[in-house]
Amino acid sequence: METILSLIEKYQSGSAEASAQILEQMTPLVKKYAAQIHCMEYEDALQELYIALLESLPYLNTNRKEGKCVNYMKATVVNRYYALCKQHLSVPTIEDLEASSSTLQAPPAFDETYYDVVSYINTLPNDSIKKILCMYFYEDKSDTEIAEKLQVSRQYVNRVKKKLITDYFSRA
Repeated sequence: METILSLIEKYQSGSAEASAQILEQMTPLVKKYAAQIHCMEYEDALQELYIALLESLPYLNTNRKEGKCVNYMKATVVNRYYALCKQHLSVPTIEDLEASSSTLQAPPAFDETYYDVVSYINTLPNDSIKKILCMYFYEDKSDTEIAEKLQVSRQYVNRVKKKLITDYFSRA
């Protein structure tokens, strides 16, 4: 059996027989990844991966070591495998999404923590601290947005928010 490097050199000089021998030597790798593609028929997957392998042959540098050439071909097959898997992942159509939404969603549960957080915020003595937590919890503002609105530093908002959240969870 000839080495991969000599077969690549023959292929690059125009030998069709060399390409068949390269494919034969790389068949275990191609079959391994083709078997893992569940989104298409096995034979189609084999063909796609063999094509990827053949497309990589003109770019191989035969002045490199054989291991590097084999790794390049393997990377080509693996990349095509990932591309095929990604290509066949699709977002469901709107009709499918609407039809299945009732089975995918859990019924909304009543969340009592909202009232608990409200009562905790109301017990705070300082109005600016109340404003920080209200903007964070109810308006979903970032630390930067809160700081700009209250004209304080972002670090101050972060520090106060952390302290109050820690106090809230430690009292429970």
